[in-house]
Amino acid sequence: MPGYALAIAYAFYGRLMEDRALLAYRTAPAPDLPALTTAAHWGTRPAPGGASREVLEIAWLQGGAPRTADTALLTMQQDGLLRVDGQGEVSLMAGSLPRTPAERAVTDEHAEAGRHASAVTLGDLRNRLIGNQKIAAIGESLIRRGLAYESRQCTRFRVGHVLLRLCAKLYPVLAVIVMGTAFVGFAQNGAADGVITAWYGLTLTVLMALAGVACQMVSHAVLPDPVPGTAPGQDVLRSARRDRSPYATGAVAAAGGGVALALALDGLDALGDQPGCEVMADCGVGTIAADSSAWWSDAFSGSGGDSSSGDFGSSDSWSSGDSGSSSDSSSAGA
Repeated sequence: MPGYALAIAYAFYGRLMEDRALLAYRTAPAPDLPALTTAAHWGTRPAPGGASREVLEIAWLQGGAPRTADTALLTMQQDGLLRVDGQGEVSLMAGSLPRTPAERAVTDEHAEAGRHASAVTLGDLRNRLIGNQKIAAIGESLIRRGLAYESRQCTRFRVGHVLLRLCAKLYPVLAVIVMGTAFVGFAQNGAADGVITAWYGLTLTVLMALAGVACQMVSHAVLPDPVPGTAPGQDVLRSARRDRSPYATGAVAAAGGGVALALALDGLDALGDQPGCEVMADCGVGTIAADSSAWWSDAFSGSGGDSSSGDFGSSDSWSSGDSGSSSDSSSAGA
């Protein structure tokens, strides 16, 4: 029966991907990252602050490259280094120096966009930043350390949840139809042939019902959710939410948490009703482009298990580009 094959295949695939991530998490060495505010790294000493590497990794685990880009942009905006006017056009504070590699990516992409247009919009800058190598390198580092899944893996998780939930809803309906057909056959064919028909119908009904249960169990308890973070990555997110007071304490606060960590965990919602939030939302900040399966995935009530994924939706939009060089102060998984 296709339902059993589907449940077994996705149970095996989900468990395999989880085991691979756990193995990488246990065996990967801690990343060797230079300090982000040294004169040797930047050529000139920038101002302290900005969204640290730890915070940007938390942003990636929460919502992939879109949340990471939003965190870098909004942190600069909150610190007065980036201005967004009422039309969504972006300008950088004159004379300000990038404080982190992510902010260096923002200034580079802003300069590149300015060469092709008279005005740089926040939406265009955000889209460019999502595909920047420095942002992509954050996700690639998390993947190597077993804290995040690859985008293609999460696409398969999403498709698997859709198919499994479809079978979980469809097979009980088919079981009822088969049971009704069996009883009708029993009534019409008499005692001899009717018993055989009813027996086959009952057997098929039980098999269909069990197939639906198996698909539901695999979707709910075995196949990982289509979110960036693996099980260790979700532990990092839960720890960040638990320890912030109100938004950051300990190592994360020392690394430049505060409002940056709030933005990483909560996105644009962390700013509440501050002026300009509506304009930034209209420019796409806080949103994640849905993939081709989202419209029918949403019809089957979201992802399978519990997660701290926030508004994460699509796995296809996490990263683009090859591995770039990314350096910062520390790592979320260290």
